[in-house]
Amino acid sequence: MMNNPARTLFAILTLFLFFTGSPVYAGSESAGYLSSGNSKFDKKDYAGAIADFTRAIELDAKASKLYHNRGMAKMKTDDRSGAIEDFIRVIEIERQLVEAFLDGKEGASARGDEKDFAVDPARVYPADLVPDYAFAFDNRGLLRYMQGDYNGAIDDFTAAIALDPKFALPYKHRGYAKNDLQDYPGAIEDYSRAIKLDKKSGEAYRERALAKELVGDTEGAFADFKKAAKLGDKISLKKLDDLKKSEKS
Repeated sequence: MMNNPARTLFAILTLFLFFTGSPVYAGSESAGYLSSGNSKFDKKDYAGAIADFTRAIELDAKASKLYHNRGMAKMKTDDRSGAIEDFIRVIEIERQLVEAFLDGKEGASARGDEKDFAVDPARVYPADLVPDYAFAFDNRGLLRYMQGDYNGAIDDFTAAIALDPKFALPYKHRGYAKNDLQDYPGAIEDYSRAIKLDKKSGEAYRERALAKELVGDTEGAFADFKKAAKLGDKISLKKLDDLKKSEKS
């Protein structure tokens, strides 16, 4: 069970679309729908973009980037389940990425260092390590997390980090999973990394505060709650009010 139901698992992401320069599409008709879909996305016509990406997929069902772009458009229309399905499809198509991450994990396990496993370079070309695919792994990780598969979620969040080390959300999300596995020091470390990349995330400060409480670092927890409250986190504000009331009583 997740011990913090207040978490917002689906943050609004900075979205990046793949454009027609990538030679993965079958025929000019598919490329035309891709171009039209990207144009409609830029104009905030997300329903039109989804329709065009879907037409392109019908012509080239193995083009992972089409699913990626459609997933991004679905996120904009709050069709989160549909978006996740598309992101998962990206991962299913890009099997060499999954295999490379799993091989990297096995190597880390053999070294006795499983905190951050690296990609096995023998299994994937550098050109395949597209940072935008980090969204796909992060979103599948969230789905696994919500289903209670914390170890599987950690694998996906770690893959997202490997693809885009400057992407703060997978660190925060991996912290959730580690926290629910009672790896509080690991969770604190991940929240700290998320904060380093996004210093305005009140939620990350709050989650780190909660984890610090669980390891007995009350002073550090209080400082993080204060920081989170300053950033507008309402849960932290209530927590500080409760602490003040308990001190007076």
